[in-house]
Amino acid sequence: MDITYATTNKHKLAGAKQALAGTDINLIAPDKTLPDVPEIQSDDQQAVSVDKALKYYDLLKYPLVVMDSGLFIDELNGFPGVYTKYALDTIGIDRIVQLLARAYTQRTITYFDGNKPQIFTLKLHGALLKEPRGNNGRNYDKYFLPDGRNKTLAEMTDEEKA
Repeated sequence: MDITYATTNKHKLAGAKQALAGTDINLIAPDKTLPDVPEIQSDDQQAVSVDKALKYYDLLKYPLVVMDSGLFIDELNGFPGVYTKYALDTIGIDRIVQLLARAYTQRTITYFDGNKPQIFTLKLHGALLKEPRGNNGRNYDKYFLPDGRNKTLAEMTDEEKA
């Protein structure tokens, strides 16, 4: 089933496809440029994802998928987590990777068709490298090396991420 993936970030499409691997859902890019929607501030990633899905559904009026992703650092008790964008904008990825080594990235996908939201979550453990590698991603994708892999998320092709 083809479903529109509502995002303003082209790099998130591959991550969303990875989180939905094994389902019959084929995510497609929106047919027009979407505006940013205001994001609620919550410690609950599912709440952020569902809220974003409801807002994009109100704009587009057809079934869609959204994703909220974050970098959860073990040594910092999961921080920045759902506040990753704020932490990146405030102190930057270079400062974050200087502080630690182990982390996980978590992606929460919400499908909404006007009825009940359906939620899927993917947690990927790995290490943060000191130097960025790759161009098929942004921010922490260039530093995040998943366990058992020899490429950062930004070094992987979209197919390798799926």
